[in-house]
Amino acid sequence: MKAFNFDKDFIQTALAKVLILLLNFAAVILTTQLWGSEGKGFIAIFAADISLVATFTNILTNSSVSFFLKKIGHSPLATLAFLWVFIVSSIATVIVSFVDVSVPVLPFFVVAVFSGCITFHSSLFLGVQKIFQYNLASLLMSALLLVFMLLLHWLFPETGYHAYFYAQILSYGLVLLLCHIFTHKIFGRIHFSFSFDTFRKAFNFGWQEELSAFMQFLNARLCFYLIGIYADMSAVGIFSVGVTISEAIWVFSRSMALVQYSKVLKLGDTSEAWLETRKVALVSLAITVICIAVTACVPMFIFEYVFGDGFGQSKLVILMLAVGIVANSAALVLFNYFSALGRLKILLLRSASGLVVTLALAFWLIPTMDIDGACIVNSCSYLVSTLVLVGFFAKAKKVEN
Repeated sequence: MKAFNFDKDFIQTALAKVLILLLNFAAVILTTQLWGSEGKGFIAIFAADISLVATFTNILTNSSVSFFLKKIGHSPLATLAFLWVFIVSSIATVIVSFVDVSVPVLPFFVVAVFSGCITFHSSLFLGVQKIFQYNLASLLMSALLLVFMLLLHWLFPETGYHAYFYAQILSYGLVLLLCHIFTHKIFGRIHFSFSFDTFRKAFNFGWQEELSAFMQFLNARLCFYLIGIYADMSAVGIFSVGVTISEAIWVFSRSMALVQYSKVLKLGDTSEAWLETRKVALVSLAITVICIAVTACVPMFIFEYVFGDGFGQSKLVILMLAVGIVANSAALVLFNYFSALGRLKILLLRSASGLVVTLALAFWLIPTMDIDGACIVNSCSYLVSTLVLVGFFAKAKKVEN
């Protein structure tokens, strides 16, 4: 088998992801040190809620944009995306205001809108292989968030953990402005025009992928809510730190999957695309195993020193999630492969299988085992959903032969 080549786009993306990882890691340390496990718990719930809204806004801002860009053009897609983001974010904010009074309503709405619009611009960049612009926008979101969070805490310490939400608004707003400038230079002005046919095509593609993403969200984040119900917000904070570090291990996997997604969009359903994806998935697995091994060597007192009292348990969270982390590193690559080919039913089956496992185990294990139960649930869900993707990927090769 031909050796895997780390091309310019991958190296650039990997470096950007590593920097983002370090910045996010610094943000995690800062939030836990400033506001403790309880404050971190509230921030984790806020972030989970925003991610939940994103699964709906992404219907017309994410993969459907990259997929239809060359067929439809950026202006009709932009019209649909911006209207959709505003409507969905408005509805979500009203619902959240009744369901969870701890969530600040105005910051929630603004962050949801800004995040959705940035996703649209990022999808445009991926659709035409503008990887540099994509990476720069992603990097600045994390860098500016950290800067504004420190600045707001220093100037207005009385705001507490709400400084995190205001920092998100400022950082996302500036990144959105930059994305708009990039889009104007690459594609020209956006001429707003609504087409029902465009809406139908983009929505039909987008809802299938985002239904898969929504189920995957439940697989990954349902445990947050259940720990909050059956334990407390401090337990959510400890679990979220472990999950955050675990997901940070996927930095190389996400980088390779992102670049591979852009390549498969260009190559199409070919043997070359399949073979290249297999190489990327195997390299992703190997790198993830190494990262897990390194993390296992870090003493628990280091976690206590970095994140604060009580966060030594976060290392145990990582170790208990290890099998799922390794499995999902390959799934990230395979998911993007099928997404680029428009094989959305496979993605739905993958996420549905994981959700079945999550629902079957979560309400049994978490009430009795708290954080340990949540780790078992997540690992089993990742493992099963990955096996589904691997099966379909192997079958795709046989069909080509």
